[in-house]
Amino acid sequence: MDFLRKFWTKWKAFGRFLGNMIARVVLTLFYFTVFVPFGLGVRFFSDPLHIKSTPDSFWRPRTTGDKTLDDTLRQY
Repeated sequence: MDFLRKFWTKWKAFGRFLGNMIARVVLTLFYFTVFVPFGLGVRFFSDPLHIKSTPDSFWRPRTTGDKTLDDTLRQY
């Protein structure tokens, strides 16, 4: 019986080690196949701060429109 207990303890340690290694490999592959191409695409094809092109005016058009006092008091 003592042999089975030692074997089970060693088997759990091996399983934990193997699980950690597989998780690291899977997460690394996931990172390099999903996040890196997405990040490179965003970096090369987007300009959220409009830095690459100089506009005629640095003012942006207002999208909210005119508000009344009742609209400002009722924000939610």
